[in-house]
Amino acid sequence: MLFRLSYREVGLYWAGSILNSMIVLLPGAVTGDHPFKLSIFLNTPYILLPIIAAVKLLHERPPQARSFVRFPSIWKRPMDLFFLFYFVLAICISVYRALAALGGNFSSMKTYVKEYDPYVQDPSNFAFVQVMAYGYFFVAYYVFAMYGLLCPGQHWMADWSLIYAGAAAQGQVTYILGASHHRTSMMYHLDTKGSEAKAFYAVNLVLLLVPQFFALWCSNDVEKFGRSQTIYRHEEEDTGPLSQERLEYKKRF
Repeated sequence: MLFRLSYREVGLYWAGSILNSMIVLLPGAVTGDHPFKLSIFLNTPYILLPIIAAVKLLHERPPQARSFVRFPSIWKRPMDLFFLFYFVLAICISVYRALAALGGNFSSMKTYVKEYDPYVQDPSNFAFVQVMAYGYFFVAYYVFAMYGLLCPGQHWMADWSLIYAGAAAQGQVTYILGASHHRTSMMYHLDTKGSEAKAFYAVNLVLLLVPQFFALWCSNDVEKFGRSQTIYRHEEEDTGPLSQERLEYKKRF
């Protein structure tokens, strides 16, 4: 804000991060093996504040005329196609992990929980709640994001991609660090060697990094995904009829 840069993007990213942390913290604290204390509910304002901030920022979306641009098919947009396949894969991973955490009877699910992701069984329940959040809230977003990729011109995409990126960053960083932290019981500790550890890090790093690239991709394509930056008066002046002349002048000098 000091340099007249957009604060909406930071605010939306922050809201997604705090919301995910509270969605995991409160249920995990209530259902986990720690002694229950009423002081945990002092975190309740941290649920309300990011919701209020997100609603306010979403309602303050910069005005943008409806796009009548005819976009090519998804098969001719390689980056959009890549993200579409990612969301399909993310849905499969999220549903599979949720079912495995719930005690799925398939042998592959039992093997996954025992060898590839033992942290999900940690009695603190934080990992379990995070996996459930992916299975419910994140999957719902994946479906809407796939619709936005298949039918470009949805101007809500940029804002929600920032909320999603913040939530994914907070969730994945804490999940990865929690699985390998020295305070985690060795029974649920991730083995740092072997193919199981490589698979764990590969899956979770993909779920961490791709949402950040997707948010950047959406924010940089205003026509397809909408404008997320705050527009200031001096920026509006730069888009006037003399903008081309100003650009040519800057190129010369």
